[in-house]
Amino acid sequence: MNKRLTNIVSFGDRICATLECNGRRLASVNGANFSSLADVKAALLDLAGRYVGMAVITVRNCTQGWRDVTALATMRRPVATTSSTVASPLHVGSQYLIPWAS
Repeated sequence: MNKRLTNIVSFGDRICATLECNGRRLASVNGANFSSLADVKAALLDLAGRYVGMAVITVRNCTQGWRDVTALATMRRPVATTSSTVASPLHVGSQYLIPWAS
């Protein structure tokens, strides 16, 4: 019998989550004020700031008893070095998220 797991965060659930990159913890949150898994991941990314490389987000819902692990990679877009090309402020040092698993 296959059991399908659904990782749903309800407002008021006790959440413990971390974001680690290259074996180093960049951010962690603990609380009960999240209404979705996307909210938890967004809060971690906001706290982590800029980083480059592979990262792992681990979310533990202590109320419902499940854990979700998501891997992602970030990379920065290279800035143009020629004087004739001016990079737009939106792209200077920006990073792109590539979700590997969700």
